[in-house]
Amino acid sequence: MTVPHLTAAKLVAARQEGSLSRTLNDIFIMTRRNLLLDFRNPEVIVGATAFPVSLLLIFTASFAKVVMPNGNYADYAQFVVPLSIVQGLLFSTVTTGTALYNDLESGMDTRLRTLPISRLAILAGRILGSAGRLLAQVIIITFIGYLLGFRFHHGFLATLLFLFLPIVFALSFTWMAILSAVKARTAESVEVTMYPWLLPLTFLSIGYVPKAGFPEWLQGFVELNPISCVTQALRGLSATSQPIVEPAIKTLLWSLILTLLFSTLAIRAYQNRSH
Repeated sequence: MTVPHLTAAKLVAARQEGSLSRTLNDIFIMTRRNLLLDFRNPEVIVGATAFPVSLLLIFTASFAKVVMPNGNYADYAQFVVPLSIVQGLLFSTVTTGTALYNDLESGMDTRLRTLPISRLAILAGRILGSAGRLLAQVIIITFIGYLLGFRFHHGFLATLLFLFLPIVFALSFTWMAILSAVKARTAESVEVTMYPWLLPLTFLSIGYVPKAGFPEWLQGFVELNPISCVTQALRGLSATSQPIVEPAIKTLLWSLILTLLFSTLAIRAYQNRSH
């Protein structure tokens, strides 16, 4: 009875440390599994999108004439839609962290780790699976903005970059949510860990008001804030007379730094939890 047990264990270990092509195939399977879970529960996407859409409508109705006294509601929509997208995606990273925590606590993660699949595929599949939900959110929020007067003034390539750049940026924050989930003791701990970072970063950015609207001593932080960078990049990709290259490069650099930092910490914490 011992020989078959050892053989199975060796097979699982060998499969978990398999080749790159096998690992990529495992990541694809796990990504598909997480995408199906999201799209079979549309309330997850609707719930994650409703909050930024409601803020978009409220802020447009309340502050359009305050922030742009010489403009109209369409001008303010052109100004505020980029932040609404970024804000919605960042808040949605909490959902990804909570879903991973539920897998860890329900025993699903233990079952997956006993299967002959790459361990990297479990976390990478969760990250890539969330990208599909984020893309759906970007499209929905952009469509609502279009109804308010938001428009693209550049070509097809700029529109594609507008849709995908915030997803790349949000995925770097998803690693932060993954780290929180691995270390959390309750599902609520993921939210408690994430929101105190996300709320100040979104409101202390150029998203709702220009940099000049902040106190002078705070303007340095507002300019350095990564959410200001991605918001400015999206404005450049959608509107004329706005810089594109510099804020886009800053956004990618922030995404790379955050991904390297939090993916390393999250993978290490996940490995320690597995032992």
